[in-house]
Amino acid sequence: MKKNKINRYLKNIGKILISVILLYFVFQKIPFREVTKLWSNINFIYLLIASLLFLASQIISTKRLELFFKANNFHLSFYSNLKLYFIGMFYNFFIPGGIGGDAFKVYILNKNFDWNAKKITSSLFNDRLSGLLAICTLILAISFNLFEIKYFPIIIVLEVIGIFFTYFLTKKMFSSYRFIFFKAFFYSILVQVLQVICFIFILLSFNVTNNFSIYSVIFLASSILSLISFAGIGIREMLFLQASKWFGFQSEIAVSASLIFTIITAFFSLFGVIFQIRKLNLKLSIL
Repeated sequence: MKKNKINRYLKNIGKILISVILLYFVFQKIPFREVTKLWSNINFIYLLIASLLFLASQIISTKRLELFFKANNFHLSFYSNLKLYFIGMFYNFFIPGGIGGDAFKVYILNKNFDWNAKKITSSLFNDRLSGLLAICTLILAISFNLFEIKYFPIIIVLEVIGIFFTYFLTKKMFSSYRFIFFKAFFYSILVQVLQVICFIFILLSFNVTNNFSIYSVIFLASSILSLISFAGIGIREMLFLQASKWFGFQSEIAVSASLIFTIITAFFSLFGVIFQIRKLNLKLSIL
């Protein structure tokens, strides 16, 4: 147990270092004052819309996790699930060296309702897997706007293989989720679409009106690569910095938009503090 705890701390420290190093490199290329200068002319109406879209994506994420819980006959009320979700966001974003958000959910649900810890963990794992599949699917779908028509059959084949391979893998390894797989996948697509549109509105707030397909692919790719950094910070900015060289869009705006998305994420993660400092009274749903 002690060794696992040490390994977790080392892993989280490593993620923080990666984020710091990448941000240092980014701001060596783009002075931070140039980035913040852009914020003085930002369109706050678009920023508000982006924030609401992000919040909507988190609420739908909560509904998706609820599907996996119910597949195991874990009937947590939506409001209790929502509270746990935001507390998990807070732990993941602001306490990287401590207990993770998913680990907190496993602990608190096992403690309060004596639910099987392995089944809770499998629910959380498949919830994440569904999100990852949606990201990869959307990257391929948006790629239709980036490649010549002769590559369309390859993209379609990759889409179909990815979805059904994941389905049959889920059916074999987690049979209790096979009936909700496609519904959860639909929720995951909706979550990622809302986040992509959220990012587009952030770009619109900086008066960006083109290259949305490229921005969207990079944004989604950064969500996958965020696993190797702290909350995706540094990775996203680095990807946009490099992409600005390849695709000819303004690096200062791309990095600024990325930082704004991080700020929005941090803001809503703070909702977890409110639920954490109040008495966490979890309730089961009425069947």
